[in-house]
Amino acid sequence: MRAKTRSVRGLLLGAMAMSAALALLLMGAFFTLFSYDLEDVILGRVVATEANRQAAEQGPSGQSIPLGMTTYVGHESLPPWLAEALPVELPRREREVRAPGHGLFHVAVRPDPSGGPTRYVVFDTTELASTTRHLRTTAGLLLASALLALLGAAVLSHVVARRLSRPLEALVAQVQSDTPPRAEGLGVSEVRALADALCARDARIRELLERERAFNRDASHELRTPLSVARGAVEILELDPPKDAETFGRLRQAVHHMVLLTEGILWLARTGPSEESCKLVSISREMVAVYGDHLTQGSVAVIIEAEAEVLAPLPGSVARVMLGNLIKNALAYTSEGRIDIRITPEDWSICDTGVGFGRVEPERTGFGIGLSLVERLARRFAWEMSITALEPHGTKVRLTWPSQPVT
Repeated sequence: MRAKTRSVRGLLLGAMAMSAALALLLMGAFFTLFSYDLEDVILGRVVATEANRQAAEQGPSGQSIPLGMTTYVGHESLPPWLAEALPVELPRREREVRAPGHGLFHVAVRPDPSGGPTRYVVFDTTELASTTRHLRTTAGLLLASALLALLGAAVLSHVVARRLSRPLEALVAQVQSDTPPRAEGLGVSEVRALADALCARDARIRELLERERAFNRDASHELRTPLSVARGAVEILELDPPKDAETFGRLRQAVHHMVLLTEGILWLARTGPSEESCKLVSISREMVAVYGDHLTQGSVAVIIEAEAEVLAPLPGSVARVMLGNLIKNALAYTSEGRIDIRITPEDWSICDTGVGFGRVEPERTGFGIGLSLVERLARRFAWEMSITALEPHGTKVRLTWPSQPVT
C-alpha cells in the first residue's frame, strides 16, 4: 500500500493551526486558573488583615464588622454548618470554606498564644467571588477572541507556507521539465542549496551518460571491422563448407550474434530520432531459423502465431537484436515443451515452458548481456517490456510499442 503523501504547504498549515489551537487552549487554562488563584489570594489577604488587626486590638466577639466580616471567639461560638467544616484544632492560617446553602467564605484562624479560645474571622465572599460568573458571562467573548486568534494564525500560516512552498514548487517544475535546475529566484536558502545539489548531480549524470555513449560508439566502431572480416570469411567458407558442419554452424551463429550485439550497442550510442519500421513476423521467422538449429534442446516446438504481417516503429537491425536475444534465451532455457511467439498489431510476446525467469540454477544464473541490451533498447525507442514467471514453470516476455514512432 502506498503511503499517504501531503504537500509542504498542507503540513505547515496543519502544524501551525494545531500549534495555535494548543497555545490558545493552554493560555485559556492558565488564565482561568490564574484568575481563581488571584481571587483567592486577594480575599485571603483581606480577611487575614482584619484578623490580625482584631488580634492586635482584642476586638469583641460576635460583632459584625465592615466588609461583611464576622468574628467568632471559640469553636463553640461558630454556626453549626461552619463548625462542621472547621476542625477544632487548626493552626494559624486562612481557609476557604464552601458551605452548601450558605455561600462561600474565607476564614482566618488565629489561635490564642496564651492558650485561650481561638479567634475566627469569617468573611462572606459569596457576592465578591465573581470569577465563575465572569467566565460564564464572557464565554462568548472568549470564544470569539479565540476564533479571531485562530483566523489570524491561519492567515499567517498561509503566508508562511506559500513563501516556503513556492520555491519548492518552482524547483519541482524545473526538474519535471527536464531542464537543469536553477537557483535563481528561489528565495529560501535550503531550497537554493537543494537546487544547486540537483544541478551538480544532473551535470554528473549527463557526463556519465555522454561517457557511456562515447564508449558504446567507439567500441561498436572498433568491433565492426574485425566482425566484418569474420563475417566475410564465413561467407567464403559457405561456398565450400568444411567437413565439420556442426562446428562451422556454431561459428556462423556466433559471428551473427556478435554482429547483432554490436549493432544494438551502436544504436544505444545514437541520440537522433528514427522513423524506420520493420516487419516483425518476417524478422521473428528469420531469428528462429538462425538460432533454432543449434539451440533447440530435445523436442521443443517453436510456434509463431500471427494473422498477418505486423509493421512496428523500429529499425530492422534493432528488431533483430531485441527479438533475436529473446528467442535465443527462450531456446537456451527450454529443454522440452514449446515456445509460442505471438504477434499482433499491439504487441509481440514469447512464452516458453522452460525453467522460468528467476528459477535458473546457480551455475546458469542470469541471461547475459542480451537481456540487458533488450531492456535498454526498449527504453531507447519508448517500448515497454514486461517479464513474467509462469506457473508451474516457464517465462513470458511481452513487448509493446507506441502508436507513433519516437521523435
